[in-house]
Amino acid sequence: MIKKIKVQKLGKLRIYLKSGETVKSEGLLRKIFPRTAVRKILDEAKSEGFLNAHVFQTHSAYRKGEKSIHTHAVEGDNSGLTICIELVDEKDRLQQFVIRNEELLAGKTIIFKEVEYWSY
Repeated sequence: MIKKIKVQKLGKLRIYLKSGETVKSEGLLRKIFPRTAVRKILDEAKSEGFLNAHVFQTHSAYRKGEKSIHTHAVEGDNSGLTICIELVDEKDRLQQFVIRNEELLAGKTIIFKEVEYWSY
């Protein structure tokens, strides 16, 4: 018996940010040990119940406005490399996520693409 694949239209949101970016906090503990922007975005996505969230680290990258290309080095400072966070869910939910996190995402490169979610 052949099973039929169910197709659902979803969205894939990619957020590109600099490795090591931190989030401002009022608490003393977080001032000493700041929370990374990557972790904040993942925590927000998890609390909102998004279907998937992934973090991809790059080996070489440059960002808008930069003159040089940053490359991973075994020994050295890799803080200039780009990190890509990918969130998958319904388009409306992803749009609301961006609006709610406007301050955190300001100035970041954000890409949206419609995708198909397959299940059977």
